[in-house]
Amino acid sequence: PGVQILIEQTEQGTVTDPDGYYDILNVKPGTYTVIFRFLGFAVTRVEEVKVIVDKTTTVDVRMQEEVIEGAEILVVAERTLIQVDRTTTTSFVDQEKLEALPVTGIGEVIDLQAGVVDGHFRGGRIGEVSYLVNGISIINPINNQAAFEVEKNMVAGLEVISGVFNAEYGQAMSGVVNILTRDVPSRWSGSLSGELGATASGREIEFLGRTAEPGNNLRATDFRSVMVPYHEASGFPARKDVQFSLGGPLVRERIGLQFGGRYFYNEGTVIGRRLFAPSDSSQNLNSGNPQTWIIESTGDQEFVPHDHERYSFNGKLTYRLSNSLKSEYEFVYQENSGWNLNFANYHERKYVPDGANRYSNRSQFHLVALRLTPGATSFAGLNYSYLRDRGSSQLYDVPDNFDETGLLDPRYVSPELDQLVGANAFSVGGNDLFNSRDVTETHTILGDYTVQFNRINELKAGFSARLHKIHQANHGIEVSSRTGFRPMPVVDEFGRDTLRTSPYELAAYVQDKMEYRNLVLNFGLRFDYFEPDYLIPIDWTQANDLYIPVYNDAGGATGDSLFNREEAPARYQLSPRVGIGFPISASGAIRFSAGLFFQTPPLNLLYENSEYEVNPQDNSTTFGNPAIDPERTLHFEIGLQQALTNALGLELTLFSKDIRNLTGVEIQRDVATTNFFVRYINRDVGTSRGVTISLFQRPIGPISWNVDYTLQFADGTSSDPNEAFDRFQAGQEEILTLVRLDWDRRHVLNNSITYAPWQWLSMTMVNRYQSGTPYTTERNFIVSYIENNGDRPSNYMADLRLGLTPPFLADNLSFTLQIDNLFDSRAHTGVYNDSGRSDESLSMELFRRSGAQVGGLNTLEDYFVEQWRFSAPRRVYFGMRYNL
Repeated sequence: PGVQILIEQTEQGTVTDPDGYYDILNVKPGTYTVIFRFLGFAVTRVEEVKVIVDKTTTVDVRMQEEVIEGAEILVVAERTLIQVDRTTTTSFVDQEKLEALPVTGIGEVIDLQAGVVDGHFRGGRIGEVSYLVNGISIINPINNQAAFEVEKNMVAGLEVISGVFNAEYGQAMSGVVNILTRDVPSRWSGSLSGELGATASGREIEFLGRTAEPGNNLRATDFRSVMVPYHEASGFPARKDVQFSLGGPLVRERIGLQFGGRYFYNEGTVIGRRLFAPSDSSQNLNSGNPQTWIIESTGDQEFVPHDHERYSFNGKLTYRLSNSLKSEYEFVYQENSGWNLNFANYHERKYVPDGANRYSNRSQFHLVALRLTPGATSFAGLNYSYLRDRGSSQLYDVPDNFDETGLLDPRYVSPELDQLVGANAFSVGGNDLFNSRDVTETHTILGDYTVQFNRINELKAGFSARLHKIHQANHGIEVSSRTGFRPMPVVDEFGRDTLRTSPYELAAYVQDKMEYRNLVLNFGLRFDYFEPDYLIPIDWTQANDLYIPVYNDAGGATGDSLFNREEAPARYQLSPRVGIGFPISASGAIRFSAGLFFQTPPLNLLYENSEYEVNPQDNSTTFGNPAIDPERTLHFEIGLQQALTNALGLELTLFSKDIRNLTGVEIQRDVATTNFFVRYINRDVGTSRGVTISLFQRPIGPISWNVDYTLQFADGTSSDPNEAFDRFQAGQEEILTLVRLDWDRRHVLNNSITYAPWQWLSMTMVNRYQSGTPYTTERNFIVSYIENNGDRPSNYMADLRLGLTPPFLADNLSFTLQIDNLFDSRAHTGVYNDSGRSDESLSMELFRRSGAQVGGLNTLEDYFVEQWRFSAPRRVYFGMRYNL
């Protein structure tokens, strides 16, 4: 009793109670030195104590009497291979590991965790994961995706929860990613790094080339197809990455500042060629006789990649008001731009890439936090954040008053130039004729209070409010005789769609973590409330009518009318969570957890066709549904942690998910027409079950490694909310049983190994084996009645990263060499249903044998062997880093 305990890198500390126990709460994740002092006993220093978010790190010390005055005992803490207080599947990647991995962003790190496959957590749909920065959501509710990507140089640690998570986390059904940003260092320090990369692949791509000068009276003989190696078609540098960070105290132990930034350019692996300008106009290409073709080609023949560019800036300002009160302000600004991610559209415009829309996205995130520590056994937090996410898709700049009519950029051309070619041919002119904009603003208020009630119970309660403001505008562009062939926003109401609404979410939770000597219990209960703030039709069969007639009992019109709108009802739910963990031996522990999880569907489904318009010229109309219920998942898991040796550990997890109320569609006939109307409802269900195995080794000498294996079965009635309507239009039967979902990879094996023979040299290699995802086979033009009955080919990828700090140079200068797709594997990721391969198609072969003429200048192989259907080629990057 009475031993003084201090965490050296912080001002946090405590004194042991009469029984010699102690607790230090609210310690940020990191590696620390813990100092123990007591009069008459030697000072004990325990180094390399690792703290992980939301987990208990136990440090027990036996004090020794001081024989020599000033004696000190030094102990290096050894992290245990098992965590008894962990009741669910959680992985934590610290800053050191993150920098060593051959990855560009944290998304790749997340995909390396057991149970995560291509962004899908344990078989769930994309958009079922909550992304947090220091516990605050950065999700854009329009698509349930993270509004921005947190850069590596911001991250102090990354917690990935792929199992059952506590009640403090909501609006997620499959997992949680909590990103912890770097704290302000105790002394001024920083870093500057740069990286350049190029494609290093001999794989060849077929391109059309022009042998004559650009002009408007060219012939088919002025063009020929050539095979170009990837490394020639790709530019240099194919990737540019510049990062910097700087931080330190402004007023010692009171005010600190940390800021950084990143510029990232990635060329992409889908490459076009600028043979034609959008305004080029050719003749007779669909005549079937190349001798009659008259071609206008004014492009410069430069290769144009499907690129992406990103600017990011971040900063943190901390102010310790007193020993018990600390405030923080953090901001992130990010700007993204590039070609639209619709590869099918970009493929059609392979030779007129300047006609494809580009996307632009600007995000800003501001977080103000107060941290209060009223006593040694409790702490509280109050947070306010503002998130603004602005996205657009456009070809040319659009005036701010685009909601109104008026002239647009004169470079827009008529849609007729998109229709000059015949079968299996690329566009030789034309451009995209639509613009879209969306702005989402979210104000979040979050508060929590944690108290170590006694030696056993740690209670936590909290609340949150997320207030959204959404503005969307989607407009077609018309260039026709009606506009004098001048580009103008579409005047017809059916070509324009706007949305303004302010939905909000409220939540509250309470949870208790009980830590006994041989048992850990986690119990929690969460309440969620969602207000859609929108009107819905009373009679959906007449959704486009604001007023509907009233009929008498005989069926005759009374002359009266009824307002066909009502407020969409609010939705709320309770979700309990439970977790149990206990040791079964000195080197093993078992756990069980279960929970009920709810999530509001992406709001773009709730508010689609927000004006409830019905175009009588269309065969079908799709309506969003603000009254839809939350989606629901019941999740169970049981796990085993076992230390096989002092350095080798094993983790085994079995999981099962029952998924209900997924968003699908219902299809009905419109009352006034013979058209169909499609409305989003809760109709789809699914199941996911599987096992994950992780084998990991603590560093022994220069080597450390880990292996993660995932076996899963992801089944459901639909892989996409619109799948039922797509099948209806194709004349296929409705799916009434569970079938494999599109992302159902049965086997995934990830391995990383680090070899560091000397302090100045390290090598990390990541290997990934994946079985193929399913597809629906088509043989002899007959589509299988069993959905997703075939498998794409499996694939293997390897990435390598070398780190070098030459001993003959300054210690603060280091170099890196990274190789993505080390063996230049060519995986088939987008296969044709009639062949099961990406480079073969029965349709291509039958067209060839028919003797028919391609309706353009390209070959059949050029059109069918699409670049996006294959994995990215090998790339090599060289980097340098200087630490201040």
